This record gives sequence, C-alpha cells and structure tokens, in this order.
Amino acid sequence: MLIFRFAGSLRRHFRKITLNVDTPSQGLRLLLAQCPEFKRDFYQTRLRIRIEGNDIASNSLEFHMHRHLKDGSTVLFAPVIEGAISAAAAAWIAVAISVASVAYSLYMTSHMKTTSAADQDTNSITNNSFTSAENRVGQGRPVPLLLGEMVVGSNVISLGIDTSNNQDWDVSIS
Repeated sequence: MLIFRFAGSLRRHFRKITLNVDTPSQGLRLLLAQCPEFKRDFYQTRLRIRIEGNDIASNSLEFHMHRHLKDGSTVLFAPVIEGAISAAAAAWIAVAISVASVAYSLYMTSHMKTTSAADQDTNSITNNSFTSAENRVGQGRPVPLLLGEMVVGSNVISLGIDTSNNQDWDVSIS
C-alpha cells in the first residue's frame, strides 16, 4: 500500500489517497485512468516528485517510479512554482518603460496643438440660440433650425440695394 499526496493545483482532484499497489507508476496509472480532469491537469503541470521524503531528479525518475516500495511509503506530487523575474530582467523592464515614457512625452510636446487667434474667437462665441439681439454662431458649431415663424434679432451680415425698380422703394432695399 502506497500513500499518494498531491499539493498545489492538483489538490482539487486528490489530497491524500491510499492505493494497494507495489510501485508509484502503477498507482499513478490507476489515478490517471480514473479521472480525465486530473489527467489533463497532471500533464499540463511541471511537477516535483518526492518519494519517501527524497526529491527525485529527472534523470533517475524512471528508476524510482518502477521500483517496489515498502508499505506505507509516501509519494508526493507538487507543482513547480514558475514565473519569477530576475533582478536583471526587472532592471531592463524599468529602463524600457522609462525610455518609452520619455519618447512619448517628447512626441506629445512636438505634436501639441497650439490655439490660434481664430480658434480663440470661435470658442468665445457661445450664444447659439435665437434669444438675444446678437445671435452668432462660431465656425463648426451647430445652428438651431427654426420651425414655423419667429421674430429674431441678429447682426446684419450683408445689405444689398436693387436699383432696377425705382418706383417701389420698399422692394428696392432688401
């Protein structure tokens, strides 16, 4: 009888299980055949194996998995924790981020839009409704539409005089 223990992410399938087998490979094959989810997670995980309290190296793994162990021996499967960043890699990442931020700030200052006098004039005109004596709309701003008849005040934009009809002065000035 061997005791199989699992650590890390493999504990969601099994924590501790005792099997009546002679070798660790027999017990592992039995567990892999019984649970497909465990099989998927087992094959996708880098593992560290300990048999009877001793770490097993990858070059001697086949020997230790097929040898007969005494009853009550423990076989531990623990996932290897990966993803640590070395100090040199962290330094290179910090340098890259600082260079990128300086380059971005230089790019933004060279492409910054400066406001001209014409832009300032259009921004100062805010009255775009027909409620005052001077109804002006800045360039690019929406113009309200009139529905029906309204009496509105405004600045005179142009004045034309028609001199072809001198009899009706009311019609001549338009």
